[in-house]
Amino acid sequence: MSEAEVFKPNEKELKLFEQEKMDLYKGTFVVCLVYGLSAFLLLVVILFTEWGKEYIYDKFAPAVITYILGSLVIIIYLLNAIYSIRPRRLGTDMDSDQNIICPDYWKLEKVPDALKTEIMDNNINNSSSKKIIPQINREANANLQYRCVYDNNVYGNTGDLLRMKNSLADTAEPYYAGFNNLNNASNHYVAQVAGTNSTIMPEYIIKEPKKQSEHYQELKKYAKFVGAYSTSNANIFAANNSNVLKVSAPEYLVSGTTQRSNVWKKYENDAPLICNVVYPQVLGLLDNDTRGKNEVSCEYAKECGVSWSALKCK
Repeated sequence: MSEAEVFKPNEKELKLFEQEKMDLYKGTFVVCLVYGLSAFLLLVVILFTEWGKEYIYDKFAPAVITYILGSLVIIIYLLNAIYSIRPRRLGTDMDSDQNIICPDYWKLEKVPDALKTEIMDNNINNSSSKKIIPQINREANANLQYRCVYDNNVYGNTGDLLRMKNSLADTAEPYYAGFNNLNNASNHYVAQVAGTNSTIMPEYIIKEPKKQSEHYQELKKYAKFVGAYSTSNANIFAANNSNVLKVSAPEYLVSGTTQRSNVWKKYENDAPLICNVVYPQVLGLLDNDTRGKNEVSCEYAKECGVSWSALKCK
């Protein structure tokens, strides 16, 4: 069964289809009117006037015939275009490299090879018996080649971005700083408690999505996939682990202990979202199962406070 046979347009897609069809009707009517009247007038002049027979038909017969036949072809083509038009799928247009759309003022970059290996290892060997995202089952998958990152020329460094987000966000649900190893996260947290300015800059901004969200489970799946959150990932705190995030908030750093197994489990259970790096094609895969074909991406933008106007979220 083809995609056209199984595709059922949503309300937004139907409205766009009706508007496009009406515009096509109007344009076709005007074109047909112009060509039809001009061809009809030529025939009248040629058939019913001596001047037309002598100066138009006798001298320019090939051109007149070509014009009349061409007009008919154009009219038939436009009528067929109206008959053939169908609703089209709206979405994030992320199915090809040429059409990857990043959040506003973010940059597109290639995913480092080491990062792809880490994500894929976790996807295949995570603690559950199933892959987190089965559609991405190898490093060469097209959906794992690119990601979008915030532009520090626009937003400042990650420390500035973190402070800006928390100044704009609800203080009851703050954003947190992510790190590459547990010791850095602990040191940064201690510095914050002491009221001093830490010299350790976070690599990521993260936030735990709201559990009551309609698409919470899909966002959690996305977060676990791109963050490689798994208790089976024995390399999760290794120095060469470039992706797994450690957070400075006390609910992720177990009080009074550095038991890594406890921290692993919290990451796997809560799966905080990375909010200054996004994999739009991975979100696009999850969008395919939603009504609007962009709803998981829109939920991500909402939870992370990201401006992503190309999604055309409600």
